[in-house]
Amino acid sequence: MKKKQNIILENGEHIDVVGPWTLAWRRFKANRIAMAGLIIFLVILVSVILVPIILGIDVNDYDLSSTNLAPSAQHLLGTDKQGRDVFFRLFLGGRISIFVGVLAAAFTVILGSIVGGVAGFYGGRIDNLLMRFTEVVYSLPFIPMILAVSFIMLWVPQEQKLLVVALIIGALSWPGLARLVRGQILTLREQEFMQACEALGFSDFSKIFKHLMPNVFSLIIVNATLGMASAILTEAGLSFLGMGVQAPTPSWGNLMNLARESQIFLNYPWQWAPAGIMCLLTVVSINLIGEGIRDAFDPKALR
Repeated sequence: MKKKQNIILENGEHIDVVGPWTLAWRRFKANRIAMAGLIIFLVILVSVILVPIILGIDVNDYDLSSTNLAPSAQHLLGTDKQGRDVFFRLFLGGRISIFVGVLAAAFTVILGSIVGGVAGFYGGRIDNLLMRFTEVVYSLPFIPMILAVSFIMLWVPQEQKLLVVALIIGALSWPGLARLVRGQILTLREQEFMQACEALGFSDFSKIFKHLMPNVFSLIIVNATLGMASAILTEAGLSFLGMGVQAPTPSWGNLMNLARESQIFLNYPWQWAPAGIMCLLTVVSINLIGEGIRDAFDPKALR
């Protein structure tokens, strides 16, 4: 981060000049709701990383003599019908759900930014071709398509299912970002700094990714945060329906799937309710962060 500049006026008054990123961070910190969301998300993120390591339990540790135990000092959230510790599986499942969300959001950002940036910069036939393809993908019904494509999970090896789920979600989520980036690039490419790049003989790659894309970075960050929350919910829905991450590997979705059994739903709420609460808190906190970032980078507010 660049140091702030100090300008002295003719009357001797000092004015501190800060960059847009510093100003946006100050505005974000002043937003108490957004900061609360950031704190909640960081606590959840640190917990899902450290708790499974601290407990040191294996995902396949069964204890059939301790099935369906209520929460206690030994098992903070009780055990399931195989005698596995629910507290451990909750945070291990959170690690997997957040990982899928981050990976899907990253894939969405990469693909959407490249397609939108190239289409907006070149225009003409390239723009027309890329946008027609984008509109085809955008017109596909998201839920039916993702359910249909998810059937390939039945033939995917267990260790590759996380990657496949993330790629499926990302492959169907990028068109919205591509259209937003294209619209911004179409405006920015007519600015004076692009004429300077042309005069200096910069390559098209440099113009797009070193000079145009940084100017839409705030838009991409906001889309990435909101897309991550959506990806976590989508993964949870797929796992809940049995077409996402499969047992014994836990995720918040397949932990909530236990509620489909009426006996567990009524008599053992500690086996499924914590996963729903954690999923809710994570998605809400990410959405609050995204809203805060959007407000912080609002051009009218920055002025």
